[in-house]
Amino acid sequence: MPNRVVVDDPQHPDPGLAELYASLPDAEDLEPWLSWCQRAEGEVLYLGAGAGRLAVPLAAHGVLLVAVDSHPGMLERLAGRAPGIERHQERIEDLDLGRAFELVMAPSNILVDETRLARAARHVAPHGRLGFELMNPHWLAGGGGGNVRVLFFQPERCRLEVDYPGGFTHRAEVRLVWPGEIEDFLAGSDLSLVVMRGSAEDLESSPTFTVLARR
Repeated sequence: MPNRVVVDDPQHPDPGLAELYASLPDAEDLEPWLSWCQRAEGEVLYLGAGAGRLAVPLAAHGVLLVAVDSHPGMLERLAGRAPGIERHQERIEDLDLGRAFELVMAPSNILVDETRLARAARHVAPHGRLGFELMNPHWLAGGGGGNVRVLFFQPERCRLEVDYPGGFTHRAEVRLVWPGEIEDFLAGSDLSLVVMRGSAEDLESSPTFTVLARR
C-alpha cells in the first residue's frame, strides 16, 4: 500500500500533517535549542511549534514557551500534551503579539522567506537573539539521502518528499537560502550573525544547518 501523502498548506491545513507529527517520538537531542533557551531570560517564542515533539521536552526542562503554529490540529495536540504552554494559531507573516522576547526560535525550515524573517525579527527584544534551522542546499543539490528524495532542484527552491514511519510521506516545495547568503539575508531584517553550524562536522554534508542571530 502506498504511503499517505501529506502537505503543509497554511491556507488549507491538512489534517494528515498533524497526525504525522503527533505520531513521531519526542526529540531526544535538544541541542542547540535547550542551551539557547536556558541562556534567555523569561519566555521564549517558538515559531512553528507543531504537535510538541520538541516543545514538550523543552518545557519539561523548565523552558517557558509561547507557541505559534498555523495548523489548528497541531496546536490541539500540543494543548493535550502540555496545556500550560501559551498557544497562538497564526501564520508567521501575520503575527503581532505586541511583545518582544529575548529569544525567538524556529527549529524548522520556515524562516526562508524575507517576510517571515522580518516578522520574526520584530518579536526579538533589543540585543535579543533569533535562532532557526534551514534545509541545506548543498546537501539537497547532491540528491539528499535516507528518507529524503529530491524531486526537483534549482538554486532558489526545490521539491522533495520525506518518508516517515507509519506510512506517511511529506511532500513539500521549499525555498532555499545558502549558507554563504546568510549574512545578507539577516541584514535585511537588521540582524547580525552570531553563529552558524551544521548538524554534521562538514557543513556541506549536513542535511540542515542552524543559525543564531542578534538584533
